[in-house]
Order: sequence, then structure tokens, then C-alpha cells
Amino acid sequence: MRKFETLLMCIALIAITSCSNKNAPSDDDASKNPLGREVTDAEKRGMRLLKSRQESKKNMTTDKSQNKTSAYRYLISSDEYPIFTNLVKKSRMNKHIHSGDVTVLAPVDSAFNDYPNYKDLMLPGNEELLDEFISYHIVDESMEYKQFSDGVNWTVHAGPTLSLTKKGGIHFGSAHVRSGSIETDLGTIIGMDDLIYYPEFEK
Repeated sequence: MRKFETLLMCIALIAITSCSNKNAPSDDDASKNPLGREVTDAEKRGMRLLKSRQESKKNMTTDKSQNKTSAYRYLISSDEYPIFTNLVKKSRMNKHIHSGDVTVLAPVDSAFNDYPNYKDLMLPGNEELLDEFISYHIVDESMEYKQFSDGVNWTVHAGPTLSLTKKGGIHFGSAHVRSGSIETDLGTIIGMDDLIYYPEFEK
């Protein structure tokens, strides 16, 4: 009789444990429900709204980084040429770049290493020097890299015609040209490893 009672107690204990495990949330449920309890309809709506806003913000960031309406818009919405872009924004040439079919020859940041005083170009009184500097980095014709690199020379917006050589890489003037280009609806951007021109400040 005692053995029978013991057997019944064991069966009852197993049944209780089984029910408890069935009702307990699984690891998968816990990961889906960070609150660790049943979520109300209002909380579900809030979580969906938060997720929607996060996805919308992510999409806006992606679209912004690929703004190709003009060469100017691309420059200010990307982080590829930060120093040159800041100079362009301060220059009166920014409208010309934004509205015209131009090729912008954009130097990378390291191209300014030998010109630590480049920030002086943005000081009051140096507007002409800044415009001149930017003008040397604009060709008034929108070209992809192949068309540009196949040329013999090109005239920059500042006026001079500079030679394009192909010995030891593509060089425009004495500045090394990076391969590839970025095409926009209005204008093209080609990267440069060096500055094409840097103005002399009056002493």
C-alpha cells in the first residue's frame, strides 16, 4: 500500500513539473518579448511605431549618403572629401558646382598635409584666394573617368589649360588622379591624391 502511494506521488510530481515547464516562456519567447511578460495591445503598437521610426531614419541616412542630384549635393552629403567639401561650401564656387555640368577634381584629406594653413582660405578677406583654389579643381564639362583620363589636356575653370600625362599613373598638372568617378545628374566627381593648385598668401 505504501509503495502504491509513493508511486502516485511521483506521478503527480511529474505532472505538476510538466505543466509548469509548458507554461513557462521559452528562450525564443523571451527574445521576442523583452518585457518578459504578456504585452498589451498598446505596448505592441508602441513597439511597432518605434521600429518603424528606426527603419525610416536608417533609410533617410542611406538616401542622404547617395544624393546624386548634383556634384555639390553629393559632396555635402557624403564624407569622402571632408576638407575639400568644407572649402567648397565656403567658396562662391559652390553655386557653379551645384548648377552646372562640371567635373570636380576633389582632393582627399591627405592631399592637404603639406598645406597646414589651408583653413586660412576660409578667413574673411581671403574669399578671392579660396575661389581661385576651388576654380583650379573644376573643369567645365562633366566627364567620366575614362573620358577625362583619355584626354591630353583640360582647361580648368580658373583659366589655365593643364596637361594630362600617363607616366607612372594619370597626372593632371602635377597631381595624381585617382581611378574611377562618381556620376550625378549634374556633374561628376573624380578623386585626387594631390592638390592641383594652392594659392600664395600675401606676407
